[in-house]
Amino acid sequence: MKLGRRALSMGAAAVLFLPLCAQANPLHAHAAPSCATTATLNVTGWEASPQEIDLTKKGLAEFDKLNPCIQTFYSVIPTDYDPKMQARFASNDAPDVFYMDDLMTSIYPKSGKILKLDKYLAADHINLANYIPSLLKHFQWNGAQYGLPKDWNTLAIFYNKDIFKAKHIPFPSNNLTYDQYRALAMQLYTPNANPAKVIYGTEMPDDLGRFSNFIYGFGSQIFDPNTNKVLFNNAKAVQALTYYTGFQLQDHSAVDSIGGAWQGTSFGQGRAAMVLEGGWLNPTMTGTFPKVNYGVAQMPIGPAGRADDVFTNAWAASAKTQYPAAAVKLIEYLTGAKYQDEQLHAGFALPTLLSVAKDPFLTAHPEVANIFASHSDGTSYNYGSAQTVVNNALNNAITYVLLGKKTPQKAISDAANTVQSQLTALP
Repeated sequence: MKLGRRALSMGAAAVLFLPLCAQANPLHAHAAPSCATTATLNVTGWEASPQEIDLTKKGLAEFDKLNPCIQTFYSVIPTDYDPKMQARFASNDAPDVFYMDDLMTSIYPKSGKILKLDKYLAADHINLANYIPSLLKHFQWNGAQYGLPKDWNTLAIFYNKDIFKAKHIPFPSNNLTYDQYRALAMQLYTPNANPAKVIYGTEMPDDLGRFSNFIYGFGSQIFDPNTNKVLFNNAKAVQALTYYTGFQLQDHSAVDSIGGAWQGTSFGQGRAAMVLEGGWLNPTMTGTFPKVNYGVAQMPIGPAGRADDVFTNAWAASAKTQYPAAAVKLIEYLTGAKYQDEQLHAGFALPTLLSVAKDPFLTAHPEVANIFASHSDGTSYNYGSAQTVVNNALNNAITYVLLGKKTPQKAISDAANTVQSQLTALP
């Protein structure tokens, strides 16, 4: 879902691709629009796959046709996106429009590097109420909008229907509790003298991207990126870690990884009956494991209610773009209904518009509809500039407990102290 060739230099691009906006076509009754100024926009992103790159290029081409006085030039940064973008901003070589992720959201608006969108959105009569509120809020700072959410995803229970049928176990519902999920994992666990043939009930990796959902589900928060305050040093987070590691330490129904593979691969190979994964697993299943009969249910419900991490990204513009109105118009298009409909049908990520809930595609694809329905329970996976520090500290907490080196209480306390001690070094 996250977004190397650099874009053509602006000079070369203008020479090669400058549209002949003022030239009339003698074969038609109407002349092409006259462009007092041709806005040229460098666009940069990070893409998850060649298919997603093609989808973005297609959207940009459609935008160019609809806006003949604006031309876009697209480049992809395939690796180390954040540090490379930081270098481009530092050298005053920032693209006009770019893909903005969590780390950028927590740093760039405060430094004045990102264009405030509000007055341009108002001029174009964009109704922000059409966007999922929690996603829109993710890209706000001091009451201003600095990006429009381009897509999002969240976790769900992916389950192998054939394994359930073989054990005569009903499929998981959307109202499964934490205790019921744990009981299901034990029922589905199938030991074997041959380790390569063991089928685990689920996987619980030492990954905060999975564990954080249970911290929220037991009623704790994790971190406030606005105040840099640690919020997980409490009994509820200890309960969450005890529960999470209990699948392995007490039940033996789960592992953190099967053969070192991503759990989507383990699931596709039939080695795990259930996994907690995002909608990005759907294309893998249909493309790599098309014979697997699987379903998708919403995340289980914890003592404090259903909780689900939301992973989202936005399109944003540089504060130094020469063409701010054109840049915002492009952002509006790439997050608008037409493009998001194409994105939904391509199956890469979920659209950010509430109107998509009525799209027939969701009715025909319940595995996608169940994930989309989780947006109302979502918490943004964003710890600001402390993202890496918080991730590492809580990932290590899981590992220490699984290795028997710390109790859940000790692991949570130490993780909180580690984050707190490193906050002064953050930007």
